[in-house]
Amino acid sequence: MIRELTVGERALAEEAFGDALIYDTVRILSSPKPFDRAFVAGRWFGREWIVWPGRFLPADMASSPLKQQATFIHELTHVWQAQQGVNLLTGKLKAGDRPSSYEYPVGMNCGWADLNIEQQAMVVEHRFRLSRGLPTPGDQAFYDRVCPIGRPLAASSVEPISSTDTVTE
Repeated sequence: MIRELTVGERALAEEAFGDALIYDTVRILSSPKPFDRAFVAGRWFGREWIVWPGRFLPADMASSPLKQQATFIHELTHVWQAQQGVNLLTGKLKAGDRPSSYEYPVGMNCGWADLNIEQQAMVVEHRFRLSRGLPTPGDQAFYDRVCPIGRPLAASSVEPISSTDTVTE
């Protein structure tokens, strides 16, 4: 099954990305086994493809549990990267797929350009989680400073961790 973003998914995405994404070119492809996690295949045939495990693909991500919504936002960050000309295959090979590939430093020395594609996606995902009142490693000021895309999301009161700590998924 291939589908466009639903009205609800687009609204959810616009909260995180504003007008930074071209939404009309995004497609979600339901994948068969053995794929058990979502990924972005990149830009093919004028579209950006989010491949989502078929058994976990809801009719509308906007009405899914927050964890699934956060993963959706993470994957849309890769869509944004592809729309900016990033080669996702090369980026993923450079980043790797270990837990440490997703960790990023929290502090004043953290800059967007210094992060790999997975770290960037985690920053956007965590900013989304913070906007939903979930605990995150950084505070709103950190995410507003580091993340160049979208508009700042309203945040709940969260106790930030030390700037020397790192973050994992």
